[in-house]
Amino acid sequence: MKNLEELNLKYNRISTIDNFAFLGLQKLKVLNLGHNQLSEIKSFNFFDLHCLEYLNLEANPLVHIEALSFAHLSSIQNVSLGDLNFPPESKIELNLTCVFGSIPRGLTYLYISSGRRPMTLIIGSDGAPNPGLGLHTGLAIMFHNLTRLETLMLLGCRINYLEKDLSKDLQSLREIRLVINNELTIMEEFPEPLKSLKYLLIQDLLLQCSCNNAWFDNWVKRNRQVQVMFWDSTLGMKEINCIGEHGTQNFLKYTQIHCSMDVGFILFASNTLGLLLFMLVVLLHHLAGQYLLALFYITRGWLEEAVFRNNKRRYRYDAFVSYSGKDERWVVEELLPNMEQRGPPFLRLCLHSRDFQLGKDIVDNITDSLYSSRRTVCLVSRDYLRSNWCSLEMKLATDRLRVEQRDILILVFLEDISPHQLSAHHRLARLVKTRTYLDWPKEPEQYQDFWDRLWATLAPKHGQ
Repeated sequence: MKNLEELNLKYNRISTIDNFAFLGLQKLKVLNLGHNQLSEIKSFNFFDLHCLEYLNLEANPLVHIEALSFAHLSSIQNVSLGDLNFPPESKIELNLTCVFGSIPRGLTYLYISSGRRPMTLIIGSDGAPNPGLGLHTGLAIMFHNLTRLETLMLLGCRINYLEKDLSKDLQSLREIRLVINNELTIMEEFPEPLKSLKYLLIQDLLLQCSCNNAWFDNWVKRNRQVQVMFWDSTLGMKEINCIGEHGTQNFLKYTQIHCSMDVGFILFASNTLGLLLFMLVVLLHHLAGQYLLALFYITRGWLEEAVFRNNKRRYRYDAFVSYSGKDERWVVEELLPNMEQRGPPFLRLCLHSRDFQLGKDIVDNITDSLYSSRRTVCLVSRDYLRSNWCSLEMKLATDRLRVEQRDILILVFLEDISPHQLSAHHRLARLVKTRTYLDWPKEPEQYQDFWDRLWATLAPKHGQ
């Protein structure tokens, strides 16, 4: 316990503290007694707390503070007494010199409030406080309900912030005069309730170097309801200074350098756009993933063909055969013997079951094989129309046909398919209406004629 530096006793319903209660806690620096039921502070309550720097007594119903109650706190820097709860019939008066003995030179923050009642604070002539002491007396509460106040003069007050909580009841205020000797932050919401304000007189204004004050310059220039006057300057905001980590500097130059870009808004906007983009990508992938993938490969194939279409290409295959897996028996038993074993010249066909590279993505295999073939043969059947992969191959082939503008797509119908069935497949239906195609004959005596026509179409012409 002797080495204890921080003690938090908030919300413990403590009503009394015995004298010498903290004896022996000579290294204690922080003592929080807020939100208890203390009504009286006695002379020796805080005896032996010579290292104490922070004392919080807020939200206690304090009625009486004995003389020299804080005399033992030689290292104290921050004291929060909160609202004093003196009886209604008595005057609220507190002699700080009497309470502290002599006000410590290290004391920089003292908070005392009397609610809406007047309060008298006495500092003896022999107890001059530290010049840097910030005395906070519940300023916002003092201005509550002053709905008829018309003129407000803040002269020599140590006010750090002017905020909306201070001005919310000042609806009739017409004139404000500010003579603040310390650095000040004026929050953007401060003038919002001041609907009747006409004049703002500023003298010796020194702002805090903070982007919270950046709005003030634009407000002075553009506000036509309030006339802003500078007591000893004809240059107005151009001569206003601010103080920050690097000392005193011109306020307008500071805002131009540090506050011209709203970083918070940019982060909010970028995060919002990123989130919306992510949601859009997920939604598109869920609703149209397969179509987007097909579009990507069609576009890639189109670009490749557009780059090389004026160059003579050496094809690995005479034809890429697009067919359903359920028609593979017909391909092996009928198509291959009559195409690849007939010659010269002997044709080389590309079949996915035989010529696709192992381990390579199937869509990459389709794209590369199709553009490595001189022509594409689509073996159309009912199973072909139901296959997603065959649909992708048809899209790639028709896109290539559109780019190259030459006879590179051959349709072979292995079954009779009615126009009604074809109508659901728009690309194929358009091709049937505009291009000739081959039907697999039903009569065996017509087979040879079919193979002759197909071979003549696929066989490379002279010079190819």
